[in-house]
Amino acid sequence: MTDHQHRRGARQPLAGVIALMALAAGVAEAASFDCTKASTRIETLICADAQLSGLDAELADLYRAARRSTDDPERLTSAQRAWLKRRDRCTDSDCVADLYRQRIAELGGDAGGDGDTPMGAPRTERSAEAVRITQQGAQFEIEAAYPRLDDGAAAAAAERVLADVVAAEIEAFRDMYRELLAAGAGHQGPAWQLAIDYDQVFTAPRFWAVGLRSYSYTGGAHGGTHHLPVVIRRDTGAQVPVEGLFRAGSNWRAPVADYCYNTLAAREPFSPGDDWLRDGTAPTPENYRKLLPLADGLRVIFEQYQVGPYAIGMHEVAVPYAELDGLLNPALFPGGRP
Repeated sequence: MTDHQHRRGARQPLAGVIALMALAAGVAEAASFDCTKASTRIETLICADAQLSGLDAELADLYRAARRSTDDPERLTSAQRAWLKRRDRCTDSDCVADLYRQRIAELGGDAGGDGDTPMGAPRTERSAEAVRITQQGAQFEIEAAYPRLDDGAAAAAAERVLADVVAAEIEAFRDMYRELLAAGAGHQGPAWQLAIDYDQVFTAPRFWAVGLRSYSYTGGAHGGTHHLPVVIRRDTGAQVPVEGLFRAGSNWRAPVADYCYNTLAAREPFSPGDDWLRDGTAPTPENYRKLLPLADGLRVIFEQYQVGPYAIGMHEVAVPYAELDGLLNPALFPGGRP
């Protein structure tokens, strides 16, 4: 199984954490947390942020496991209530996320009974340049990073977009591993690995473009890599969908597809008339989901198996902006360029 098989969306937050404020000392299980009934500021913040939702779900799982294994449930419940009070004093999502990670690390030691959970406890480090997330278990490893963006009114919102993209990728990987463990046969074979990094950060006057890249290994002959290009408006901090790069109603895929096909057909190991290449570059929405505008043109990414067998790897085509005259969204590309 490779990284692009059987992917699932980020899990919805559980009540395990939120409902603990109402727990009596003898209650062993937390109720579920319905985001449609979120009533407090922190509940609303968690429901609106995929990263916080994933952390909430992770902590809920660990807390329930700790309740089952602890010999001092009153102490565990008291500590959790004290943590909730600290969390509810937070004024922003970074503060909430940091406290979740600290509590997850604490419960990661208690929940496994032998000093650790099978996946280990997640750790987050922030520097001026990047946010890095690591998690290390006996046969499970995550190393992820996304860039910090320059100061500005929308920078915080833009970084939340990147955090959400990375969190969704991480949580999908964790879910697959949980399913493996739940099957009962245990982990056999080499360690599972997920690595997320970035190779491009382009700051244009009206948007940021970040080229995130994800590699995962879940067994088999080889792992899989795919790209997560993210474009974010600098005025609002909102993510720009692929269609948002172009004028509304424009038939942009046809000229982009023609340029990509002709460019790749002239490269080794391709040749004109290659059916795999022609299908993989056809002007369909599925073929043109991975676009990243950079200084010298629009980077079009063709993933593994899209235009040829695994052995030829991935391919990219930089479409010059001159080829996209009249097609680009003028709100992002005044004068037809970034």
